[in-house]
Amino acid sequence: MKNFKWDKKYLYWGVTAFCVVVASIAFFWLLNTWNGAKHGIGVVLSALAPVIYGFIIAYLLNKILTILENRVFKKLCTRLFKKDPVKARKAARIFGIIVTLLLALGFIAGLFAIVLPEIVAGVVTIVTNSSDYLASAIAWLEKTFDGYALEPMVVEWINTISQQVVNWLQNEVLPNITRFLSSVTGGVISVISTIVDLVMGLVISVYVMYNKETFIAQAKKLIYSLCRIKAANVIMEELNSVNEAFGSYIVGTVIDSLIVGILNYIFMTVMGMPYVALISIIVAVTNLIPMFGPIIGAVPSTLLILLENPTQALIFVIFTVILQQIDGQILKPRIHSSRTGLSGFWIMFAILFFGGLFGILGMIIGVPVTTVLYSLFRRLNNRRLRGRSLPEDTGFYHGLESIDPETLAPTYAAPEPEERASRVAAILSKRKKSGAPAPEEQEAPKPSEPLKAEMKEETK
Repeated sequence: MKNFKWDKKYLYWGVTAFCVVVASIAFFWLLNTWNGAKHGIGVVLSALAPVIYGFIIAYLLNKILTILENRVFKKLCTRLFKKDPVKARKAARIFGIIVTLLLALGFIAGLFAIVLPEIVAGVVTIVTNSSDYLASAIAWLEKTFDGYALEPMVVEWINTISQQVVNWLQNEVLPNITRFLSSVTGGVISVISTIVDLVMGLVISVYVMYNKETFIAQAKKLIYSLCRIKAANVIMEELNSVNEAFGSYIVGTVIDSLIVGILNYIFMTVMGMPYVALISIIVAVTNLIPMFGPIIGAVPSTLLILLENPTQALIFVIFTVILQQIDGQILKPRIHSSRTGLSGFWIMFAILFFGGLFGILGMIIGVPVTTVLYSLFRRLNNRRLRGRSLPEDTGFYHGLESIDPETLAPTYAAPEPEERASRVAAILSKRKKSGAPAPEEQEAPKPSEPLKAEMKEETK
């Protein structure tokens, strides 16, 4: 014990081990009491719903506010309050918030004004003509299967289905009408509660937008108080890149969906199709969901048109396929400054995972959230590779077995072609002849060039 020398690393190891044990206990406790924990999380989220909505609304409207404040009201208020720049800045912010909220509320009111009459008219038409639709379907089936052995089977199947529907209405729906009404009442109360939370969130968003610099400064203050300066700088850099990527993706996706909805509206109007406004809004909203969105929007839209005119329904399906090809090949690459960087597997994973957790909203936000996480992990991983003077290109690691710690020479598996190994050796030899400093002699790690580019140059 006399030779024991205290070192801070023992304290770090002890604290790390303690945190690992506590985190493991908390994780297993959460798994064993998941239902109760889920209920508790739901209660907390429900209580914080207005605040969460407020920050989301403020984040989505911040782009419009910034444009209005800097390009319109800042110059105007500077002229009005020449002697008081502080008052001019506050007035520009207030006017910008008011106009931004009016634009947002006007857009939402316009959507409801267009959609609600279409929904009411569609429901009334379907209910009024339901017997005609059924008679037409039966006549078409009889005409189609006339002379075939399937005709009696089809007619019997239709009669059986009709009888089952009548029995279900008499034996299930009517006796349980009270329970049905109570569930409807609960749904109405839930909708009203959500509307109240959104209204409160709108009020909170005003405070957030007015004091956004203060909130951002407080967040930075917290980061620098909890982390070392070097780590805090890295966190700030990553947060800025995340904010830029997420905001650009959201704005680009909304613009793309609006263009698709407008093109759909123009085509349906020219072709004289029914439910033009309703279907165009459905197509635009569902287009926010990657991959599955066009299918989700096309199915109910096609069914609505099919009730009126089967030929127009077929034309609509063909047009939807063509429009999605134009959107995927022309519109989205031009609107988005960069691709998501995700493979098809990760896009599908994001949609299914977040959709399973949060429904339609999760399917909309799943891809941008996964893109941000993927980009963040890739940047951190590349930073660590640069710090060790290792290539960032994934092709360098195909078939890799080991890397020499001193020369950084790679060793590949036996099935790899010998030509590739010779190229890698040539690249390393070229670096050595050029007088490139060894990894330990470098003052600051620099990004290494992609291996594929060097292979092409060596081949030339």
